[in-house]
Amino acid sequence: MVPHIKTILYTTALGSHTRPVFRFAVGLAKQMNARIVLLHVVEPLNNSVRFLMEAYLTTEQSQQLQHEATRGILEKFRNRLENFCAEELGTTLEQTELLSEIRVVSGVPHEAIMHEADQCNADLIVVGSHTSSRVQAFLGSTSRRLTLLSKRPVLVVPVVDRPENEWPQPLI
Repeated sequence: MVPHIKTILYTTALGSHTRPVFRFAVGLAKQMNARIVLLHVVEPLNNSVRFLMEAYLTTEQSQQLQHEATRGILEKFRNRLENFCAEELGTTLEQTELLSEIRVVSGVPHEAIMHEADQCNADLIVVGSHTSSRVQAFLGSTSRRLTLLSKRPVLVVPVVDRPENEWPQPLI
């Protein structure tokens, strides 16, 4: 028996290589009649960057800079989704019923992903993982941590260099 999947949390690093992973998530959502919540996690600033910001900027300037960066990520995310919807689905972002929400949060990636999965009551987490001939023995650190710590099913889609037409389609 195939579990009923209503909500898929698709998490992405927004790299140019992630489009096939998103296409896979969209195909799965179509087959399962599910909705996708898109998530991008912005890692917190490291201590060196935080120290420099505190040394040269006021607290207000620092917060404004971080706010603008987050807004820029949201705009980039939205533009990429608009292009994807137009090219792959033949529709606009507003017209598609597959994508229910876009979230950009700050935090340690695997922790933030699990928290957001709880918040949206995701039935499945879809994440891409880099693979290459040099690194086939293990998953990326975020994917690995998710598969070890998540209480929800995690689907790891490999991110490899291959022509667009060679990517597998979901077979459910």
